[in-house]
Amino acid sequence: MEMLIYLAIFTMLSILVINSLITVMTSFATTRTNRDLLESGSTAIERISREIRQAKDVDIANSTLGSSPGVLQLNSTNSVGNSMVIKFMISSGALNIYEDGVLKDNLLGQNISVNSLIFRRISTTNSEAVKIEMTLQDNKSKSTKTANFFDTIGLRGAY
Repeated sequence: MEMLIYLAIFTMLSILVINSLITVMTSFATTRTNRDLLESGSTAIERISREIRQAKDVDIANSTLGSSPGVLQLNSTNSVGNSMVIKFMISSGALNIYEDGVLKDNLLGQNISVNSLIFRRISTTNSEAVKIEMTLQDNKSKSTKTANFFDTIGLRGAY
């Protein structure tokens, strides 16, 4: 009889420990997914922002503005002052940056893809800016997790 009571107590304690472990692992996976989305989104927005700030103007003829998937082409200069073209576009879920037509990098993490990317040009008589709207998705998690990122950047070369 004592053995059955000990066995029942041990079983209940084991179930509690296993449930706690599952909860901790689920929380860790959710935290990792959120961190991956935030890191990728922040890195991509920062790189796009830096290139927009340094650009002379937006190449309207070669950009897709106001719809997704957006394409942003900027007329800029390199470190020695030579003209160069910077282009941001989506290819197979990856956010790629091109310099003078040459693919330089995917701006997102390994398991992150772009669901939506919209560039909007804001132009006044004295300045020019670009508004970015981007939605990223984590492809690794079992449930679909997305995050939205927004920013508006003024072109320093435009004024």
